[in-house]
Amino acid sequence: SSCRLFFPEDPVKIVRAQGQYMYDEQGAEYIDCINNVAHVGHCHPVVVRAAHEQNQVLNTNSRYLHDNIVDYAQRLSETLPEPLCVFYFLNSGWGSSNSKKGT
Repeated sequence: SSCRLFFPEDPVKIVRAQGQYMYDEQGAEYIDCINNVAHVGHCHPVVVRAAHEQNQVLNTNSRYLHDNIVDYAQRLSETLPEPLCVFYFLNSGWGSSNSKKGT
C-alpha cells in the first residue's frame, strides 16, 4: 500500500534507460518526461563516471558534514541573485510533501 503505481490499469515495468528514453521488459521505448533526469538523460557517461568516482570515496547523503556540500553551495550561490542564498540539498522533490498521509 505504500507503493503507488502511476499506471495502475496497465502498469509499465521499466528495465533500462539511455538518454531521454526508458525501455520496458518487451523493449518498447518511452520518452522519460517525469523522472528527474531530463536535464542530462539516463546513463550520461559524464554523470556515470562522476558517480562511480564519488562512490569509490564516499557514498552518503547530506546529513553528515562534508566540505564538498559547502563548496558546492558557494559556487551555486555565485550564479544566483543574492536573495537566493540558502540551499537544501535533497535527493528528490517527491516524497512526504506529495504523498498521502498513511500510505
